[in-house]
Amino acid sequence: MNRLLRYMAALLLTMITATTAHADNWDEVLQSTDYYKGVGRGKTAEEARQQALKELTENIVVHVKSSFDGLTDETHRAGTIEHSERVQSCVQSYSQSTLFNVQTMQRGAEPAIAVLAYMHKSEMQKVYKERIDRALSMVDIADGRLQQRHVDMALQYYYYAYSLVRSLPMPSEAKDQQGRLLVDLLPLRIRQVLSDVSVTLERRDGDNVDLLFTYQGQPVSTLDFTYNDGRNSGIDSRAKDGRGAMEMVSGHQSEYYHIDIRYDYSSQARGDQLMESVMGVTPHRAFPEAQHRIKAQDSATQPSKDMRKAQEQAGVKLSATKTQAPADTTPHAAIMARITHAIRQRQYTQVLDAFTPEGLHRFNSLISYGRGRIVGTPRIQFFRGLGGHVVARGLQMAFSFSQGTKKNFVEDVVFTIDSLGMIDNVTFGLGQVAENDILCKHPDWNEDTRELLMEFLENYKTAYCLKDYDYIKNVFADDAIIIVGNVVRKKTGGTPAGERPVTLEGQETIKYNRYDKDGYLHKLRQTFKQNEMINLRFSQNDIQMLDKYKNEEIFGITIGQEYNSTHYADKGYLFLLVNMTNHDEPQIKIRTWQPNEVDMSKVFNSGYFYE
Repeated sequence: MNRLLRYMAALLLTMITATTAHADNWDEVLQSTDYYKGVGRGKTAEEARQQALKELTENIVVHVKSSFDGLTDETHRAGTIEHSERVQSCVQSYSQSTLFNVQTMQRGAEPAIAVLAYMHKSEMQKVYKERIDRALSMVDIADGRLQQRHVDMALQYYYYAYSLVRSLPMPSEAKDQQGRLLVDLLPLRIRQVLSDVSVTLERRDGDNVDLLFTYQGQPVSTLDFTYNDGRNSGIDSRAKDGRGAMEMVSGHQSEYYHIDIRYDYSSQARGDQLMESVMGVTPHRAFPEAQHRIKAQDSATQPSKDMRKAQEQAGVKLSATKTQAPADTTPHAAIMARITHAIRQRQYTQVLDAFTPEGLHRFNSLISYGRGRIVGTPRIQFFRGLGGHVVARGLQMAFSFSQGTKKNFVEDVVFTIDSLGMIDNVTFGLGQVAENDILCKHPDWNEDTRELLMEFLENYKTAYCLKDYDYIKNVFADDAIIIVGNVVRKKTGGTPAGERPVTLEGQETIKYNRYDKDGYLHKLRQTFKQNEMINLRFSQNDIQMLDKYKNEEIFGITIGQEYNSTHYADKGYLFLLVNMTNHDEPQIKIRTWQPNEVDMSKVFNSGYFYE
């Protein structure tokens, strides 16, 4: 733990070191043309400081707005906001993000105190460069996500980068390594990605509609879209591993369905001061390629060749090796056929005898998770589990929630069958990318280790989705260290006691709150009560086995996590240090979460905690 504290302290010192030239006195700063400045007066130092910062912002606006020529034509074409208003908002996004570099002086004493806030003009060039560097970092992130067909994340970071570039006074200064202008390149890239997405109607069953999504002919890993349900537009839905779902207003019939692929993600910028300010002042750019008009075919219509291909490819594709496959899958196939039929018909009492008490409790929680239904034709495969168990994978279900903002998404559902042929656990799957990382990245691991990790992460994810407080309480060690990060505003005048800001590449200032187990569980219980729906989605991961602990099985797990709930959503990296020596009772020793997407080499790993 000492290494983590040393790391955070070093970064803190780096951040608070003044980078501007220091002026000797009040009068020298006021007379100098090298500074932006503002003077405030008040009964208290804080009141005077706020007035000084306001005047400083206005001073920056006056001096910088004339250079925003690149925004003029675009704003006039939009015809909705005057150039001066747009420029002032844009400049204010700069001044807000640079306030951390402002220096202050005081004269007099309360209740008649004056504060001078000033910043060297060269700081603005640093701000521009920081914004360009972050845009380039986001382009790299988007490129990597696109290779894994995480179309949603690729579009989000391309559009964020595009917005950052458009907020510069001279967008032509932002270029990639090949010298191409980002302001020209990024909209072309966004349009190309959107053009490479195909949407096909699979079937309609009553008010439920199933869709197939491909990117360049292959199933998307993840993609977000909105649709019109016959009454309201902008209904959120999420496709996973090639499949998406819509729930229409009861009895609504239409010749066409209208959906829009999401790409701007303005709501996801909440909490990130820089992106929130930029998204708030740069005009929205519409891409017609995001719109899809899908003919509402009769469900009895013969599927096309393209649709049959998409159906065959959709879903998680995992092939059991000879060592992973059970010797005889016949009895397991029979029990899964019963379960599938019961879910389709909503006749759950017919399969009560198929579960252990623990398995039935989890199954009841799952079927109460919003409104769930099976999508597509399940292609269930069986894998050897731990302790003689068999794991059934391949069932996909769509879930819909209507409290607050209506939401729909698709999940993989995994069933674990014990040695007596009874289902003793039901979980949500990790998704193809995360599962393949575990199955394929470490050829030296044995099958038990892979299944142990899969089982743990699936249980962890499901516990949060189904609000299984008891599981979470038991899986965290009594002495667990829990660090939760969130983006905060940069502040002048030092750092408040108890806050430890850290800056990582591609991120703003992050405040880390450290909890003990009891404090974290108290906060978590409140979160469960406030949200009808919680959903976690995992992406790529990096798992390390700590070999130095010969008598213990300790793993450091770094995994991309997307969190979505009734009232809040974010994306970031989850790190878990887990002692799995007792396979039946894994214990989380350390949990951290960091907002925003950065290179995985930049986020917390076991090296920060165990020398």
